[in-house]
Amino acid sequence: MKLNNSFIQSLAILVMLAELPEGSALKSQEISKRMEVSPTYLLKIAKKLKDAGLINSSASKNGGYTIKKDIREISFLEVFEAVDENTTFLDKLDLNPIHNMFLSEALVKEKELVVKQILLAAEAEYKQTLDKHFVDEIAPKDHTGKTLEIDWKQIISAN
Repeated sequence: MKLNNSFIQSLAILVMLAELPEGSALKSQEISKRMEVSPTYLLKIAKKLKDAGLINSSASKNGGYTIKKDIREISFLEVFEAVDENTTFLDKLDLNPIHNMFLSEALVKEKELVVKQILLAAEAEYKQTLDKHFVDEIAPKDHTGKTLEIDWKQIISAN
């Protein structure tokens, strides 16, 4: 479990879609061009966001991706869980060095348990913090506090 580029890119996708004018959608090629990521990689991220119920996908001439859920209600934890590999702090962790530190097997088990408890507590706090923050916090706002409306299609096509 760790933050990765997919998490940050997912936040960016959600903000971009939330900024779109009503009735607008962005195609994967447009998003990947703006974010400077490969279209294939973007499709993988978008599928995870769609499967998590955070965005809509419409395959038509005027289709593309739209925001499904209000970004004031999408926590960082939801985004993280949508794109993370569902690992924990303990997954893929090699605890063998603990076995080499102590001569007593009882001491090895005791200290290994202490390490696991500390890491599980840290993971719980990590998730609690992500759950307290929402995508809306990073979206640009106008003077009234409303998310800015940006015509990304026009901006992307101009570049």
